[in-house]
Amino acid sequence: MSAKTDSSNHRERQSRALRHRNLPKKKIPVRPALTPSPSSWSLSPALQARASANGVVPPQADAQPKKRRYWFLWLFAFVQLALIFALYRMANTPEPEIGPLPDLPMMEVRYQVPGGEDIVETILCGENAALHEPVEVEGCTFLGWTAEDGKTENRASFPVYRDTVYTAKLIPAFETEEHIPYLSTDEEAVIDVDGPVTVREFVNILYLLLDTEETGSGRFVDVPEEDSCYEAAAYLKDLGVLSGPRLHPDSDLVCGDMLETLCRFFPASNESFVFQDLEADSPYYSSFCTAAANGWIPSGTLVRTEAAEPISRGRFARIMNHILHRDAERNLAPESVGTILDVPPSGDYYDDVVEALIPHRYRMRGEEEIWTESEALPVHEPGFFFAGVRLHYIDEDGVPAVNGNVDGLDYNRNGEVTSGDSWLDRELWAILEDTVDPKVMEREEMLRAVYDYVVHNYTYRYGSMYEFGAEGWAVKEARRMLEYGSGNCYCFAALFYELARFVGYDARIYSGRAYGEQYEFRGYEGDLVYAPMGYTPHGWVEIEFDGEPYIFDTEYEYRSYGLRQMFKADDTVRKQYGYVKAES
Repeated sequence: MSAKTDSSNHRERQSRALRHRNLPKKKIPVRPALTPSPSSWSLSPALQARASANGVVPPQADAQPKKRRYWFLWLFAFVQLALIFALYRMANTPEPEIGPLPDLPMMEVRYQVPGGEDIVETILCGENAALHEPVEVEGCTFLGWTAEDGKTENRASFPVYRDTVYTAKLIPAFETEEHIPYLSTDEEAVIDVDGPVTVREFVNILYLLLDTEETGSGRFVDVPEEDSCYEAAAYLKDLGVLSGPRLHPDSDLVCGDMLETLCRFFPASNESFVFQDLEADSPYYSSFCTAAANGWIPSGTLVRTEAAEPISRGRFARIMNHILHRDAERNLAPESVGTILDVPPSGDYYDDVVEALIPHRYRMRGEEEIWTESEALPVHEPGFFFAGVRLHYIDEDGVPAVNGNVDGLDYNRNGEVTSGDSWLDRELWAILEDTVDPKVMEREEMLRAVYDYVVHNYTYRYGSMYEFGAEGWAVKEARRMLEYGSGNCYCFAALFYELARFVGYDARIYSGRAYGEQYEFRGYEGDLVYAPMGYTPHGWVEIEFDGEPYIFDTEYEYRSYGLRQMFKADDTVRKQYGYVKAES
């Protein structure tokens, strides 16, 4: 390498060093030790000077931090003393005297009572006013206070910032003092206790119990002026109890609709109840809760409301009597009531029905209603009595037979002759409606009419037969005959047997034998049965007249095309055709 090159490099290094020397010096921070001590900084004077030139400051001695800590303690003590002094001044400073408050305006709360004097209360602006208690207006029921917007006020109290007006919502009350009758029987003393109430009857009953002569202007498109419920429907529509363009007066009254209408005459209840068949989201739920709260109906998880079902006349009377605060005396004498054919004294709704049916005067003994006089219904003569085509039996006291057997015939809870099967009962009554007329026919004429009905309206079809002497098959075979329109001898015998009993005859039905072809057959249990000596299994009916049994064989007469006259056949016919029955 040449001397020139070495000289050039030397000058560059000097120049670079000079430039570095003229740059500002960087201060390198030094992190102090966690527990610095003077010994760790015992440096030589030359090193201390170099550290100072680089901006590194050694930590202070132990005395310096102690001074800083004492300064904070003095500051904390000063603040505490200032706080104590301030609290002392507040506790010992007397309250300033307050001058008289400015006069606040007084607000007026007015309660208007139609037909009576207004009730006026003055309340200081901004204060709470208690809603006025219910008012009593003769002949009316108080439903609540309505505000100026027409809504019912539900709050017990409310702040007053302006003059306020409330109006009493009233509706005519039912007549509860005079126990006027609101149900009636037909001309045969039948109230049809299990039958439905029609909408027309319900509307007329409400109008009657409101005890008013006022007429309304409300109209329904399906209630013409000549309708018996025209005035009642018009008045109730004006009251707001009924609504809509149509009334449907001939339809059956549904239990839920009945209670919903009745609840419009009484304040609504906020109580909640549980029912077996009614949920809280049902449109009828609030009405049933109001009814339960007022004691009109029971409640509970086992109580069925049948809200969507037609209400029976007996249940209707029970609910209405609760609403009207009526409670008939138990064990009323027959002469105070008379004869109600389908509601004997032991019937479920007897007390409710007589309270709704019989005009009477009364007195109260505590909470018990005691009849003092009544306008009783006529007492029927003892014996059989037809209400339409339904047969009843009246005992010596004028009381209908019920829930038992009298003279071989069974009677249901309404005092009607029954087969024990409700479906079959309805079918038999329908046949009698078209076949007999108890008002103009003697009982034996009716017996002949139902006999001919069975012979001429059904056809023969083969079927299984019963064992000799079998019993208890009449209802089953009568139902089979009505369902299929045809049957064998047992079906013919069973249908006539039931009809004969429904016109008042203690008929007997037999599974026996009569002369016929010798053959084998299978019984209802599937067992093989053999008919020996030319006898064949057969069913027929017998009825006694003057102690003598007579044969009635509708199947033999049908199969002989009328050649065999088997209506009231005597012993000659019995021997001729070899009727044999099991010994009883």
